[in-house]
Amino acid sequence: MNFPLLLPALLLIPLIGVVLVALGAPAKKTSLWVSVLNLVPGFLLTGQVLRVGEVLFGPEATPAREVFPVKFLLGIDGLNLPLVWLTLVVTLAAMGVAQKGMKREREYFICLLLVGLGALGAFISVDLFYFFSFHEVALVPTFLLIGIWGHGDRSGAAWRMTLYLMLGSLVLLLGLIGLVMSVPEVARSLDWRVLSETLRANPMGASQQTTVAALLLVGFGTLVSLVPFHSWAPGGYASAPAPAAMLHAGVLKKFGLYGLLRLVLPMAPAGWKEISWVVGLMLAGNILYLGLAALQQRDFRWLLGFSSAMHMGTVFLGLIGGTVLGLGGALTLMVAHGLSAALGFAVAGDISQRTGTTWMQDLGGLGKRAPNLWFYLMVAAMASIGLPGLANFAGEIMIFFGAWSAHPVSVAVAAWGVVLSAVAMLRAVRSIAFGPLSKSVENAEAPDLAGWSQIWPFALLTVLLFVVGVAPVVILGPARPVLERLLVP
Repeated sequence: MNFPLLLPALLLIPLIGVVLVALGAPAKKTSLWVSVLNLVPGFLLTGQVLRVGEVLFGPEATPAREVFPVKFLLGIDGLNLPLVWLTLVVTLAAMGVAQKGMKREREYFICLLLVGLGALGAFISVDLFYFFSFHEVALVPTFLLIGIWGHGDRSGAAWRMTLYLMLGSLVLLLGLIGLVMSVPEVARSLDWRVLSETLRANPMGASQQTTVAALLLVGFGTLVSLVPFHSWAPGGYASAPAPAAMLHAGVLKKFGLYGLLRLVLPMAPAGWKEISWVVGLMLAGNILYLGLAALQQRDFRWLLGFSSAMHMGTVFLGLIGGTVLGLGGALTLMVAHGLSAALGFAVAGDISQRTGTTWMQDLGGLGKRAPNLWFYLMVAAMASIGLPGLANFAGEIMIFFGAWSAHPVSVAVAAWGVVLSAVAMLRAVRSIAFGPLSKSVENAEAPDLAGWSQIWPFALLTVLLFVVGVAPVVILGPARPVLERLLVP
């Protein structure tokens, strides 16, 4: 059976939640149940993708060649299906972690719902107008979440993050315009299916491909926090409330990586290959420079912020590897990082709420008084390190093998990144969980997670980290045919 309305339902359900909360419905309860309900079209769409390969919704089910149409076209296949599920799961976990009864609670949950809505819209949009616009929709509530409900220098972090991402979006827009204008006028369209088909038959010239690929790299790279366009990320995540950091670091950041996979690799392959050495230098900056910076952090939130940006370098290594194995590893690591970063920021937020601090030197002995929090802290840290059996390891090992023949030096750099990540995370775990009992932990009235109502968001992310780590085929199975097509000249 075919259910074409399932795709718009993914967007309509959170939009209904926004309206209900705005009209006075209980904010957290409504947001939570809306996020649960949105899993239903996710499951049904998964069945359809596994059966027929892709699902489309819009005025036409097949590519249409018209002069600059803007159409509400939605699509899902094996490439964006894992990212849709990442968004659904992290949104649900973020709603579970979000505090109830805070100031301006209604606006807080509306912003969270809008971030999830924007991410879903960006991932499933086929028309480049909506692809770009949905991402921009998600950035506005992110700015508000940090600026109103954030920590520390929240105003400065919000403005810095917004200015960086606006500039990145501007460069991205120029790259998208260049991509569309490179197609002959009779075949010009905003439908990326049409663009891909046309550019395969009539490729751009070498210099034009390089220019378009470079613009899209800078645009998407800024959104992904690729060095040197990264400095918005650590402070932004450290200042954001935990659910906002979970959604942006875990989900919205993957938009840039998805855009490179969906647009640049198949439409400007020669240009991407031409600038791959530049990408190699930039990803080395992410891995080594940000890895060393992570070692210097004493605030757990800041450590997670630097670690999150650092791991993007390994994903970029998969994107320049030129193999299906490398691309599959990049997609797997995108999902794995989303889950582990969301779990890490959820743990940091809960620790801050209970003890009043995330300074690691003030959290000694947490493992004694908060064994549940200690367990999820360990899972998040081990996943970030790349412990076998967890999802990050599955993605990283595929990237290393997939990129070895083309970029052995970059693989060696990435291997050193694993060492830096391990040192930083293990030092953090030692400082937070072990040693003498600190006053902030000792004086906490309720230092640990208690009851299923508090534990389930952490358990959900943990279970999925193990599932993807043990059986990455859940991602690679549907994605492999699409990834193979991306590399067809």
